[in-house]
Amino acid sequence: MSARPRERLLDGGAASLADAELLAILIGSGRPGRDALAMAVALVAELQDVRALARADASRLGLGPAATARILAACELGRRAALAAEPGEAVDTPSRAARLVVPRLAHLDREVVLVLLLNRKQRLMSVHTAYQGNVAGASVRIAELFTEAVRRNAAGVLLAHNHPSGDPEPSGDDIRTTRDALAAGRLLGIPLVDHVVVGTAERWVSLKERGLL
Repeated sequence: MSARPRERLLDGGAASLADAELLAILIGSGRPGRDALAMAVALVAELQDVRALARADASRLGLGPAATARILAACELGRRAALAAEPGEAVDTPSRAARLVVPRLAHLDREVVLVLLLNRKQRLMSVHTAYQGNVAGASVRIAELFTEAVRRNAAGVLLAHNHPSGDPEPSGDDIRTTRDALAAGRLLGIPLVDHVVVGTAERWVSLKERGLL
């Protein structure tokens, strides 16, 4: 890694830099006897995964207020950029659904249930937060999962929620909720097209792929 990451970024682009080099740019100035890059390398090693920055408590970063603010702001900008799904985007496969919901859910330490409203061509109309739970889970009322779908005259819904533990394996409650939502959707004429459970940025499960829809 280069001791001059800012110059490397300007010359070769941000994609050419390692995680620690990008973080060093945000840290800015180091401390006596320890430059910004050394601090960044140590922080990445401590967190084990740079994505943990999005979850880390500010006090855990061990940096000054200015550097901490820059890092948290950069994480939030990155998250918002990842969330910028446009209405009309196709959500007709589990992988496309995951691409939309993983950035919204993978970094959370509380369980959140999302409802994606779809049109007749399985294109995105909007995304709604149905429930925000606690570390133990979220209590879901099936009828309320369809409130916005009925109001907006959606042609279908897709459910998604996260497991803060990082393990996306569907629980018994997840399977029961899916089956109840599937039955409710049939009664309302608004089919449930999938239920995606998110563990981490790389680990998610589609209950449709599991044959549970």
